[in-house]
Amino acid sequence: MNEAIISYSEIFDTNGQYDGTYVREYVDKLQYLDDHTPPLQSYILVTNTSTQTYEYVGSDFEKTIGLDREKMLSDGLGYYISNYHPQELPVLLKIFEELMVFTMTQLELEQRQRVVYTWNYRIKNGSGDYKSMHVQQTPIFFDTNGRPIIGYSQNTIVGDGRPRPLVATCKYLNKNNEFETLFSKNYLLEALQQMLTKRELEIVKLLANSYTTKDIATELFISEQTVSVHRKNILNKLSFVSTAEIIEYCNKYQVF
Repeated sequence: MNEAIISYSEIFDTNGQYDGTYVREYVDKLQYLDDHTPPLQSYILVTNTSTQTYEYVGSDFEKTIGLDREKMLSDGLGYYISNYHPQELPVLLKIFEELMVFTMTQLELEQRQRVVYTWNYRIKNGSGDYKSMHVQQTPIFFDTNGRPIIGYSQNTIVGDGRPRPLVATCKYLNKNNEFETLFSKNYLLEALQQMLTKRELEIVKLLANSYTTKDIATELFISEQTVSVHRKNILNKLSFVSTAEIIEYCNKYQVF
């Protein structure tokens, strides 16, 4: 986990730290809206990437996800990241890095001030179950190099703990108040490579191509019993209940 925090801090390295005053009025308004908005399956976070802390954690945080709001405020990103799905964490760090590189190399400062980032992830709730989350984040403060260091995000539950394609986007609100997608990437294969062994990934690819257990055993020069063990492990790792679900998943999201 410490390695993840170090990687995160390197991705969002800045030439100066935020002193906590700039968005105070903004946060106060969020607090008012939070207190007067009906409970939803989502919560607000205001993230300070320069210090890996949270300027604000929405009042619906504990009701929605069952984690400790006070620990979020005191322990910061380390507490939140510790509840990410461990097999997705390396891919999420890659997403953050590629979004930041794209922002700093491809966008003018004016564009950076009018973008929205989206991505998805799985997080373990207070009951120990994983939930699929969708994030929509807007940068609200930049350092002197134009690097975004404070971001406002809406985090919404969109499904159970079964894996979904990890997709990241960067959208720009143009002068016509229409969103243009400037960056979009599906990280599904990278996520599967984190969750499965090389052999398991080979078997998933063959299953997606309608190979039977016997066909797979012949193709890979292994026993049918070994194939069956691999199939069982794949189902457990991907939280599926049948091979048919694996095939449907691969075809639906065009994994291979």
